[in-house]
Amino acid sequence: MYNADTIISLATPPAESALGIIRISGPLSAALCNSIFSLESPTPRKSILKYYKDTENNIIDHVIFVYFKKNNSFTGEDMIEISFHGNMIIANQILDDLILRKCRLAEPGEYSKRAFLNGKFDLTQAEAIAELISSKSEAEIQIAKQKLLGRFKNELLKHRSKILQLQTAFEAAIDFPEDDIKIESYDNKILVLNDVTKEIKKLINSSRIKTSLNNGIKIVIIGPPNAGKSSLFNKLLHEKRSIVNDKPGTTRDYISEYIKIGKFNIQLFDTAGIRSGKSLNEDLGVELSLEMIEEATILLLVLDSSTPYPSDFKSKTKEALLNKNIIIIENKSDLEKKICPNEYPPSNSTLSASIHHERCSEMICDQILEELDKLYPNDNFNDIIVNKRQMIHLVEASKFLDDSLDLIKSNEPEEFILQKLRLSIEAINLIIGESTNEDMLDMLFKNFCIGK
Repeated sequence: MYNADTIISLATPPAESALGIIRISGPLSAALCNSIFSLESPTPRKSILKYYKDTENNIIDHVIFVYFKKNNSFTGEDMIEISFHGNMIIANQILDDLILRKCRLAEPGEYSKRAFLNGKFDLTQAEAIAELISSKSEAEIQIAKQKLLGRFKNELLKHRSKILQLQTAFEAAIDFPEDDIKIESYDNKILVLNDVTKEIKKLINSSRIKTSLNNGIKIVIIGPPNAGKSSLFNKLLHEKRSIVNDKPGTTRDYISEYIKIGKFNIQLFDTAGIRSGKSLNEDLGVELSLEMIEEATILLLVLDSSTPYPSDFKSKTKEALLNKNIIIIENKSDLEKKICPNEYPPSNSTLSASIHHERCSEMICDQILEELDKLYPNDNFNDIIVNKRQMIHLVEASKFLDDSLDLIKSNEPEEFILQKLRLSIEAINLIIGESTNEDMLDMLFKNFCIGK
């Protein structure tokens, strides 16, 4: 299928723009240069200005096309990229003409799938392309780049090499029993297995960062009623998104919006004021707020500094706020301070602010960024951070390595140990893509965008 068909697709968004790009990949590419542009042997990787002529020799558009020769293209096949004036009528005319010339529309991710199958990159790099395109923050882009450069693959190959060396040693014990290789001499093998397992578990734990960044880091605004939570929410969004009212208990449910703070994608939540409810609906809102505390990465605790610390808020949140990352915001700093800081829950920092102050939003964002830099150091984004599919196979590899260690320590036969080592290698091969099946590849690449 992949070498027989020539595929086509729009590689830019289907909308009016200055330019649009159509990609062609497959064995008809070279012939199309001649039939469409009257160039039998175009110079590869050179931009050429020509009229695009359809099968009836009518001019569709004045375009620039680039021909890529097999093995020196993204897919590893002959390719053409056509830049046309960004009108969807022109795009559809070109696509319809190419279909008449025996091309077919590409499936989602088919260009990347062909590139993988033709050995242009491994599966981790293919996934990195999709992650790079879908990234919603600079931090995610930085993480995807590390994989695209092949760092993850190299790390896995290093671990696999160590396991293969152990496999060879155990096979030698089976093949040459006359040498009487004793389990006691495997102490260094245990050290190697421990080291590899430790590194793999470190990769597994990194998936938490990936999940958090993908979904948006949850920052939840909490506090008693009328402390200024919704005003702060609107201030950070730079728009009036949440209802602000002097009457306590206005917010009965949480609302959320995405914002960017520094290199991070943030999901910001405004929640109901926490107090002893005056109605069933308000009680339900308070329960939701308490649930959001549990899910938050950072809490913005907004307090009215002109009133004492509310006793009902303290009693309802005392347990929930333990061991949380909290930034306390003493709001209404323009009024006389009556709140007592001794009653505050343990927090990372305390800011005195007025929501109406010009620099309030900037000051709070700076503090949030400082906390995020502690939770997600820059070094993390230069490390390898795995996605869910990769994490699942790493968990499998880790389990088989743990089993191998248990078997060695229990003085079990080498054949049993070898079986576990082989299974751990197979799990690593599935991550790289050296062991695959068509269904798995279809499932993975269908989540890519069309044209990539």
